[in-house]
Amino acid sequence: MGKDRDGHLYAQFAVLKSKRGVALINALVFSLMIGLLISGFYIAINTLFKSTEEMRTFTSVREAAASGARYAASMAPYFKDSQCETYGLEFNIAGREGKGNTTVVMCRISQVSGSVSPGEKTGASYEPVSASAFSGGRGIFKIVSTARFGDQISRVEAVYVRE
Repeated sequence: MGKDRDGHLYAQFAVLKSKRGVALINALVFSLMIGLLISGFYIAINTLFKSTEEMRTFTSVREAAASGARYAASMAPYFKDSQCETYGLEFNIAGREGKGNTTVVMCRISQVSGSVSPGEKTGASYEPVSASAFSGGRGIFKIVSTARFGDQISRVEAVYVRE
């Protein structure tokens, strides 16, 4: 029953006939599995860091757009008699190469008289902005701020009322 075993492929390798040969094969297979495990961890961590970096960049671009809108609101007292003004701002992101650009367009949409309660109001509006939506104020401005850094783009729209 077992007399023709020397003719099988396994029996032809001299390394596998000794205990040292079996230990060598086991060590090679074990090191291959450890190598694959380490490679998997490396790929997973590398992917995590890349996605985190993209999120950090997007957050920075979004904040640059919001800062552009705040800058335009601070420039309202110096607004000329023209209907719209455009401001261009540059920004850097720490640890990233290149500069980003923020373009801010501020337009006067109304000069309704009356009084408006002071203070900053935040929130979202899904309706188009129009002058009839407000009860009054000496100047109502629509601010559109667009920030770009590489392939990331963020846009912030705001309405600013100045008495």
